[in-house]
Formats: sequence, structure tokens, C-alpha cells
Amino acid sequence: MTQTNRRWTWMVYMAGDNGKVFEQLKGRKQLFVPMEEQGYQDIQEMEAVGSTDEVAILAQFDTLSDREHTYRIYIRPNSEERVIENIPEQNTGDPRSLRDFIVWGIENYPAEHYAVILWNHGTGWNEDDIYAFARNRGVQLRASDDEVRSLSRNTRLSSAFFLSSIVEVMQLDDGESRAIAFDDSSLDFLDNAKLQQAFREAQEQTGQKVSLIGMDACLMSMVEVAYQLRANANYMVGSQEVEPLSGWPYTAILGSLTSDSGMTPEGLARLIVQEYGRYYEEDSRGSLPHITQSATNLTVVEKLAEAVGRLASVLRQLLAEKDFDVENALSYAKRKVVRFRDKDCVDLYDFLKILRDEYAGNNTELTAVLDEVINLMTLEIEPKLVVANVTSGLRLSRVKGLSIYSPFKGYSKFYDRSDFASCGWGELIRFHNSVHGA
Repeated sequence: MTQTNRRWTWMVYMAGDNGKVFEQLKGRKQLFVPMEEQGYQDIQEMEAVGSTDEVAILAQFDTLSDREHTYRIYIRPNSEERVIENIPEQNTGDPRSLRDFIVWGIENYPAEHYAVILWNHGTGWNEDDIYAFARNRGVQLRASDDEVRSLSRNTRLSSAFFLSSIVEVMQLDDGESRAIAFDDSSLDFLDNAKLQQAFREAQEQTGQKVSLIGMDACLMSMVEVAYQLRANANYMVGSQEVEPLSGWPYTAILGSLTSDSGMTPEGLARLIVQEYGRYYEEDSRGSLPHITQSATNLTVVEKLAEAVGRLASVLRQLLAEKDFDVENALSYAKRKVVRFRDKDCVDLYDFLKILRDEYAGNNTELTAVLDEVINLMTLEIEPKLVVANVTSGLRLSRVKGLSIYSPFKGYSKFYDRSDFASCGWGELIRFHNSVHGA
């Protein structure tokens, strides 16, 4: 325990500088559904619970309307007036902004455990520069009327909380990259490496490791993202599919946390998933939305990557030998697997289950490693990989909590930047999709 009796400090990094309308020669362009109003609603949801002696609730809110300040908020207990600190306008796509917020929270509100929630639009591991059109007028994007935390469905480029080098991706138009924490005013966002950097530097400065990383954003519950963050926290909570604009039910989650502040990091991870599923089930009015939310034990992700690496090696060797049974089963799995709003993202379990069921050959090495990965995803063994998973909608009933990159064709020029690609999954995709070179 720390010197205080505080058990948890809950920090929400709110990248709400979205919805800007960009003037273009061919008309006005808006990348995102505006998030600022929803941000104020989510802060009100947190205020409905408020901090206690055992749980501190903090938020850093960057907005589109205030171009001079970003707000750091301590949400007071018992509906008291919030405590707001105005800091200079932040670029939420700069890892230093996230790092400094985490350090501020840990140093000013020390606790036994820390949860950091990334609040914004998101798209998994991909790292395309969605703001290139603002510098390069040749790329045109359209606004979205979808009430979800994602880019326009008509947008050719993908997005994410996560971007490593804007300059390098400015000229690309391949629709194959991911990120999170978008900032329309700064034309920037965080890529996987910068997200990892922010958490690593915060831990180096404070000596404290975050217990839970949450993604109140779309498409972030991916093997690639979990593997990137495996050393930065113990648990990750996020959605495989796009999230509704209303996002997480903060009142329900924080109400339960403050009532039982002694819960473990795994307990909180399970709680978030449970309350998310319950909220949308009760709010569905007879028509269940297509939602997903899952909690991943990051300490087991290394084991998963090793098994997937062995699987990729066996599959690639058999494909090189022109094994018809493997080619047939792999192609069938790619066609029938559950894909999400981003069609390059597939459910890992569903993909391997179809592959296992369709494989008619007798290679025991392949079947053994397929069974190993499938069991990691589903068996009640300790420690579990996916500790909680909730879905709704018939199409999503087969998904088990973690997505993986598996495009129908082609190969992202950025995939090899992800730590996970080096396990051999990237080489398998290139080989099967007949993409030569890195």
C-alpha cells in the first residue's frame, strides 16, 4: 500500500479535439463524428459517482472549442464542484501529453493501483496518416453520420489512437494502417510505438506500473495492440468492433468500483466488460446493438505470440510445399471468418476454429499447434488469456475477445512496425497473399 488509503486512481485521457470541418476545394470535409459533447456527458457520468477516499477519479479533456487550454479535472466526491486545472492546449497525439497526464495523476493521487483509460476514436494497430489530406489536397475524405466512435464509413483510409511518423505516411494511399487519440487541431495521433513510449516513460519517472489500460474507442482489442502493451500494464480492456458513440457506462463502472475499492486489477477488468454488456442490453429497447468488449491478461500475451509464431511457421512451410488441404482450409477460413467494421480485422479464435474444422490433412504438427492456440483462447486454465468477453448480435456470437490482422489481399506497408509482426504472422500473410518484400 501507499502512504494513503487510496486503492485506485482512475485516469481518463480524453482526446475530444475532433469534428473539425476542413475547408477543401471540393467542399467541406469532416473526418470524425464530434466527440466534445459526448465528453461532457461522460464527465457528468463520472461526477454522478465522484471520488472517494479509496478511489480518485481524474480526467484530462482536450476539446475542439477551446484552442488555448486543455482541462485536468479531479472529480470531487459527493457531487461537489469539480476541481479544474487549465493547462496549455495539448496535442493528444503527442506521447508526452499522455505521459505527463499519467505522471501527474500518480504523483498527485498516489494509490495501490492505477487504471488509464484512452478515450477517443480508435482503429487497432494501423498507422496511416488520416490527416494527410489536410497537407496533400489529393486525398479527399467525407464526413460520417454514424453514431459510432470511428471514421466515416466512406473514408478510404483507416484510423486509430496510435502514428509514428506523419512525414513517412503522408504520400501513402493504401488504406492499411491504424492508431488512436486523434487531435484535429494538431493533425496528429498516437501510434502503437508512441503509446508504448508514453507508458514506459511514465513508469520510469514514477516507478509505478499501470495495472489496467482501457480503450474506450473502436477496434482496439487486437493481438497486435495487446502485444505492443504487454510490458506496460497487467490487463487491457477494449472492443473488437466499433463502439457506440456513448461508449463506456462510467456511472455503473465507477459506482461498483467505489463500492468495492479493494477489487483486484482482474476484478476491475471483468467489471468493465460486465457493465458494458449490461448497459447496452438494457438500453437496446428490444434490438440488441452489435457490441463487443473484452479483457485481456497481458502477462499471457507473450505465450500467445509464441504459439501463433509456431503456427505461422508450420502454415508457411506447408503452403510452400503446395499442400492442397492447407491452402483450401486457409482460403475457406479467410472467406468465412467473422470480420469487423474494418474488414482487415478478424476474430482470432473464429479464424483458427474454421481452419481447424476445415483442414482435411493429417499433419499432426499443424493440428497440435492449432489446438494449442485455440485452447489458449477458450480453456478455463490459469492464468487465462481472455478473462472476460461479452458480445451481442448473432454474427458476433462466435468471437472470443481478440482480433488479428488478416486482409483478404495485399499487405500493409506498416504492419512490420508492430512488435507482433516479427513472430512470423506478417510473413505468413505476405506469402499467402503473394506480396513480395517487406
